[in-house]
Order: sequence, then C-alpha cells, then structure tokens
Amino acid sequence: YQKHLGNILMAMSVNPADGKVSVVGTDATNEIRFEPNLNGRFLRVNVSQFNAGGSNAITDLNPHLDYLTSSVPPATREQSIGDPRGIAWLNNGSKAYVTGMGSNNVITIDANGARVGGAPIRVGQGPTGIVLDEARSKAYVLNKFEGSISTLDISNDKEVARANFFDPTPMVIKAGRVHLYDTHKGSGTGHISCASCHVDGKWDRLAWDLGDPSGVMDTVDNVVFHPMKGLKTTQTLIDIIGRGTGNLHWRGDKDGLIHFAGAFQHLQGMDQPMDAGSMQEFEDFLANTWYVPNPFRTYRPENGPAAARERIVNPNRVRYHGTTFQSVQSAGVSLFVAVNVNCAHCHVFNTGRGDLPGQGNTAGTPNIDMTGNENMAADLRATYRKIGFFYDGPSTAGFGLMADGAFPTNFNRLTTNNDYFGDYENELLSWSGGLFVPNCGACDNFPLYHGSNDAGPAVGHRRTINGAIGSAADITFMKTLANDKPSEYGMIVKGIYGGEHRGFYYTGSDTYQSDAAGETMTHAQLINSAQAGEPLSWTIVHPSMAVRAGVDEDGDGILDQDDQVAMVNVRATMNGPFDGTEMKNDLQSNGVLPSVDPYGFGVTANPDVLAQGGSTAPVDWAVVELRDNTNPAVIVATAPALVQRSGNLMAPGGEQTIVFPGAPAGNYHVVVRHRNHLGVMSFSPVLLNSPGTMVDFTKPATPTWGTNAQRNVNGTMVMWSGDVNGDGLIKYANSANDRDLVLLEIGGAVPTNVSAGYLLEDVNLDGQVKYAGQNNDRDMILQSVGGSVPTAVRTEQLP
Repeated sequence: YQKHLGNILMAMSVNPADGKVSVVGTDATNEIRFEPNLNGRFLRVNVSQFNAGGSNAITDLNPHLDYLTSSVPPATREQSIGDPRGIAWLNNGSKAYVTGMGSNNVITIDANGARVGGAPIRVGQGPTGIVLDEARSKAYVLNKFEGSISTLDISNDKEVARANFFDPTPMVIKAGRVHLYDTHKGSGTGHISCASCHVDGKWDRLAWDLGDPSGVMDTVDNVVFHPMKGLKTTQTLIDIIGRGTGNLHWRGDKDGLIHFAGAFQHLQGMDQPMDAGSMQEFEDFLANTWYVPNPFRTYRPENGPAAARERIVNPNRVRYHGTTFQSVQSAGVSLFVAVNVNCAHCHVFNTGRGDLPGQGNTAGTPNIDMTGNENMAADLRATYRKIGFFYDGPSTAGFGLMADGAFPTNFNRLTTNNDYFGDYENELLSWSGGLFVPNCGACDNFPLYHGSNDAGPAVGHRRTINGAIGSAADITFMKTLANDKPSEYGMIVKGIYGGEHRGFYYTGSDTYQSDAAGETMTHAQLINSAQAGEPLSWTIVHPSMAVRAGVDEDGDGILDQDDQVAMVNVRATMNGPFDGTEMKNDLQSNGVLPSVDPYGFGVTANPDVLAQGGSTAPVDWAVVELRDNTNPAVIVATAPALVQRSGNLMAPGGEQTIVFPGAPAGNYHVVVRHRNHLGVMSFSPVLLNSPGTMVDFTKPATPTWGTNAQRNVNGTMVMWSGDVNGDGLIKYANSANDRDLVLLEIGGAVPTNVSAGYLLEDVNLDGQVKYAGQNNDRDMILQSVGGSVPTAVRTEQLP
C-alpha cells in the first residue's frame, strides 16, 4: 500500500510515459483547531504522485490560493478547482486533464502535477469522468449533474460542443444538490463546499474541533450551549430531515437546517450566510436522500435466527480477533429492547436516532436519568460504514464509533467488563435497510416510529437470462420477494422482446404490465422469450420507482412504447445577456423573471427551476417550434422553454429534453424564438425520435436557415438582439423602429430615465430599460444593424 496520499482520494491514472501513478483528491487540515482558524481554508485539493515503492510528491492544484484569507475576489475564485473526480493523461505523458465536479471546470497539469495553461476550461455542471481521443484531438467530459457531455478541443483546450442526454433525476435533487457540491457558489475561495467534509452527502471519516474561543453562549430549545464544542466526528447528511424529535448536530445545537446558513460564511468563507430560499432547496434535497441497500442484510428482512445467520456468512465472526458471539445471533435485537436501561430508551428502533441530549428517553418509554449525556443519540443506520473492511485487525479509519471518535471498531471492547456488546453486532451492522414492527417482533413494545428513507436489502438485485445463460429459479425467487414484500420491493424487466427494446414492471399474480397501454405479459412468457435468445434482465427496485424505471422513463403518464412523439434537446444563446462566456441571469437575480411564460401558453415553471443557480440558472423564457419538413413556413408544434445561462433550453418542469406531445416522432425543422431577439431555424430537417437528439445553435458548424441568421461572438453563435416590437426586423431609425420604443418606455423626454421590470424594451435582459448611459439598450439595437449605418435593417431569417 502507498500511504499518506490524502484523506479523500477520488480518481487515479497512470502516466503512460513513465508509469507514475497520479491520484487526485482532497486533504483536510483538521489538525488545526477552531472554526475561525479554519474558515475558508480547511482543505487542500491535491494531486499525489508516486512510482511503485517510491515516495510521494504532493502538489496543490490551486497554487493561486495562499490560504491567508477566507475569501478571495470572484475572478480569483473562478480559477479554483474543487472536488476533483477524474484525471486522464495524454499518451506522451506531458499533460493531464483533471475534472472538478464541484467547480464545474477542467484544469490541466504537467507531468509533475503543476497547473499549466490559462484559465480553467468551463464545462457543464458536475463534471466527473473524462476520456481522451487524441486521434481526433478531442476529450469528452461527462457532466453528471447537468446531464450532458462536453467535447473539448485539446489542441487549444476549449469546449467546442455540448450534447445533452436524457436525465430522469427529480428536480428536487437538481435544485438542491448545488448547495452541497458547488465550490464556487458555496465558498469564498472556490475550492471547498459542504461536500468537502460530507463527501457525497456522507462523511470524511474525520473528527474536527469547530469551537470558537471568541464565540458566545447559544440557547436552543431552552438548552444553553457553549461555543467550545470539542472534538466531533463528521456526521452523515443522508435522510436527516424530519427524523425523530431531536435536533441536528451531535450536541443538538441546531433545531433546523436553516440554522446552518451561517456556516457557509463562518466556515466556508462566503461573503454572507446562505439565503433562506437556498437553504430550503438544500433541505428538500436532503429529505429526498436514501440509505443504499445494506450489504449485511438478508433479502428478506425478517428478524430471527435464520435471517441473522444469513446476515453474516460466518455468524461466529466478530470485529475483533479471537472473540465470539456470547449468545444466539438473534440476541442483539432482544438486548436492544430488554435490559434494564436499554438502547431503545434513547435510540428509536427504526433509525436509531434519538431525542435531545440529556433528556434520555424517547416518547413512550420509562424515564431514566441521562443528564450526563452531552450528545444526541446517533442514527445507527450508518454504523457498518464506520467499521473497517477486515474482521481481524485494528481500525484503519483513524476515528472510531463515538461522537469524539473514541472506541475502535470492535464491539466486545466497548464496555468496562468486556461483555455482551458482541451480541449487538448483527443488529448494528444490519440496521439500515428498514426496521419495522412487522419484521422486528421484539420492537413491539417501542411503537415510536418516524419513517425512514431506507432501500431494502434486495433493491438493485439483478439477474439476466439470455438463452441458456441465466437461471429461471433466480428470477422466480425475485418474483417471490416482490410478491411477499410489495411495500418494499418492486420489479422491472428490460431487454429485447419481439425483436424490440421493451420494458415491463411486475404488477403481481405472475403478471407484468408492458410499456404499451393495455398489453400485459405473464411471468412464463417473459422467461420463455429470454430462454429462446432474446435477452431480458430483471431488477428489484423500490416500489415507487417501478413504473418510471420500467415503462415510463419521462414520468409523463404515457407509457414508453406509446410515447413515440417528437422530442429534442436545444442550445441557443441570446446576444443581449451574453457576457462573452455565458449569459447573465439578471432577470432572475432581480426578481422580475415571471413564473408564467410570456407567450400566452399559460404554462407555469416549477419554483425549483426558477430558483436554480450557476450555469443552469434561467435567463428568460423562449419558444421552441417544430416546422414542417417540406414546407418550413408551416408551424407543426410549439412549446415554451426556459433558457439557462449555459445556453441549454429546459422545459418549465426542469427537464432538458423538450417534448411535443401532439407531434409524432419524425423529421422537423427546429426553431428557437425569443420576445426581443430574432429567431433562428435549423437549415435541414432533424429526426426527432429520441431524448438524445441535440440541435446546438451556439456552434458555428450548425447550419441555419438563411443568411447571417445569428451573430458570431468569439466563436459562439448568438441570436440577434433588439426586435422590440416583434415584427421580425431590427431597426434603429425610420418608421416602426425599435429604438424609439426604448425612449418611450422611460417617458419619452428625459433620455437618462430608467424603467425597471420585465419589459420588451429591455434588450440586454438586465431588468432595466435604459436609453443612455452604461449598459443601455439603445446601443445594442445599433450594434445589431451593423453599428455604423443607423438606417440599416436586420431581418429575421425564418420563412
């Protein structure tokens, strides 16, 4: 093993020229005490390099930061990389590309790990994987959060294309996760975020002393808390909202997520606390996170000796050398609720989470004196993740099970008398995955229950049959699980049926609903078809996901086989708000972007969509049209859309794919129109029959109808701005010109007046109409007609 490479290691690549290993990740400075000393600088983003058996060379990937202050100017912040997730080397070993999932960019390093090149390459939200195609001088970056793939030209390290793919992620996740991961939005230095410690919403396996010697006493729920907190291990954020009657943090000193808003300023270096709207998005996101299936649980989550023996292959193993269980393996849950001062007095049985510190018992249990307790009763569902991989050996995590990191990972050494904690091991390691009264008979005496987001142990279990490969008995076992546990397990089938890609979900009684309305199949029919050579895969899912994952991928209520309608992904940029890199979202920032489209469709946007930030923030409403493939003057279908800062158009519900329910899949000319910009149309019809089709009007290589349909601004094609009266012409002078309308909007007499709001005369979309002065709208009209001849006219290139 190569040691001391960093705390969180995210991605690894081998330099093909010299065989040196490079690992990108982060390293915490938790040896430094107190929040004021850590503010904005508690972490480094590094690349660690070594040859086999050699020493480590660790290089900071943010050399522009001196870590002397908690905040730097925005331009400096934009240079930072945060939460690195991918690395790929050129074949000659001279340069590598590193993706920053938190910073939405890609940087380049030389063979020694030093930053090279100019500014980072801006890509879509959440870049993770990257692959190089040197034969074509290209790199491809997966932007996981945005649902897109960026194409980079590695001859000049520029993004040259971006293609969307279908992404079923719910909007509550898309809107909220930016507050967990985004290092530019969530910090003063651009390289840290909540996810720096709460890695992927969980933890960094470290303890921190975040006390403040200069702080003041704080009273929460009539309990007074000292500002010196002491050493506390990082806690998971998964499914913490609304669980139990207790507060948040080990001490219970936060009675809601909103009270963590100050941490964005006092720990992450933001210029101000996070606003209430963003904190609500963050809370909604965390409320929709789930515990993944527990690897120690049986597929059938009943309690009892048989199930307990399944939970650990060798039931006599415990997490310490030479010890054995001291009673039958089902004893753990009995002890949890049976001894005089038992665990269930403080730990609610389904999550383990308890009440406020010092109050001891949970509702419905006898009063006990726990006044010496200074911490919340912890959620027990993540206990197994704190245990080392090996049974026989010391902890390698650095910090143990308790709030301050005490107690290594062996259960029999937790008590003074070295006694019965080994009996708890099966239960504690198996806690996540759902404990309910029906499958935990011993819990009947403790009815307090507050629900939990726990995926059952069999969720994700998949088996395939392809001719003679695969077992029908395995599939039948999965069907039995779905029959016996319908509230915990659903089942879907995907693959080839009747020569086509099809989907199904299990409805019970040996019957499956297909992805075509009114069509059902029996279990035997699907098995027989797969055994005849048309491969099918059966997967256990949560029952709430069976319909969408099986037969309705876009969740519109129309089954996939029947949903053969036109759909398209579109990118377009408007010249008015374009700053040379992305469009500005001033209408949103100034609170004037309407929630209902301004084109008369009567469509209301999802509030979470309107509140999105970063590159996905909405700039303004637009209209997407489909036109007849033989007569492009004929409009076949229209749909309102919101234009993001990045240029991606999204549906009002947040989906990146614009769907036209009334238009069958086929070939269409695609048009984007805007209320005060000239529209643009694809030159040739485009086949629209899948959610992966992209029409990118921002690229010069995309053919468009007519002549000079758009303006080229440093390699980005933008829609002409200034058609204030919507007549398809941009005119600065003469009759029916657009300039005069700007003057009339501000009063018609005093050219320095300003009107604010969502107005057609606001050509640059900054929320203000200005005829004179800096950033005025009149000049944009003149620039669109050429900038020198005021009588020139710009005509929309649409038939």
